[in-house]
Amino acid sequence: MINPVSSLFIQQVLVKGFLDLFSSSLAWERISLRRSQTLIDSKRGNFYRREVEILYQDKYLIAVNKPAGLVVQGAKRQEESLLIALKSYLKERENKAGEVFLAVVHRLDKPVSGVCLLARRSKCAAKLFKIMQEGLWEKVYVGKVEGILKEKFGLWEDYLCYEADAKRVQRFNRQVSAAKRALTFFQVLETEGKTTLLLLSPLTGRKHQLRAVLSGRGYPIIGDFRYGSKVRILGGKAILLHALYLALPHPYEEKRLELWADFPSYFRAKTLDKNLIIEFLYRIRLFKERGNYVPSQNLGD
Repeated sequence: MINPVSSLFIQQVLVKGFLDLFSSSLAWERISLRRSQTLIDSKRGNFYRREVEILYQDKYLIAVNKPAGLVVQGAKRQEESLLIALKSYLKERENKAGEVFLAVVHRLDKPVSGVCLLARRSKCAAKLFKIMQEGLWEKVYVGKVEGILKEKFGLWEDYLCYEADAKRVQRFNRQVSAAKRALTFFQVLETEGKTTLLLLSPLTGRKHQLRAVLSGRGYPIIGDFRYGSKVRILGGKAILLHALYLALPHPYEEKRLELWADFPSYFRAKTLDKNLIIEFLYRIRLFKERGNYVPSQNLGD
């Protein structure tokens, strides 16, 4: 028998103030982002000059609202990155003499904004990866795509393969050599002209999963020119994909972390009814509790 989602969970969602989530006047008034810190590290002139909103931190982990255009972990030693900026911030804030440890747990692509989680201890990183592998955390993204989706809600099953030469991921609708299975929940929020705003929740963590799945199905994310969009946002530095929500059990404390990241100014949409997000999370929870990972083309209206 499937256990219903607890009233506590519903209350936790309600107190977040989802009503008018996208409106400029009321958005996020009840969320603790107003009490969060702003990180500005101006070392080496403008090299690290970034504003990064800190959503949560303790001695075990730190979560931030990553801006689009900032890579999480640079491929080059001197490349500007979120990891370098946060290490510098923690070193100065806590007056550390030695090297600061940080491990990326929840990685976001460079043009994607939103919640990004890092571990401050190696044992904590191992615990967080285990939580992730066991499917004990929830992720919700908001994306705006080109095209109109026919289904309003469902679970997509795709197979993804990274093409190193093209530096992009190819989507297949069946298992092929080297391709990995990808599962993605989606729910349409609204359509406007020839675009669709939707909620997305990846049940698997494949490289470029949301970008490749949407593009491969004929709905490229607006601004994602690598995956077929004709639009460029912030000179190609951003796409309309935002990591809105991340929830997980704390690896050491008896509490549940719920992390919310406010939208960047260029990501504009109409007011969203709070009940839509509650319903989206509720449906995903029921699906997980069933233990059934066999997708359907359309799981609801």
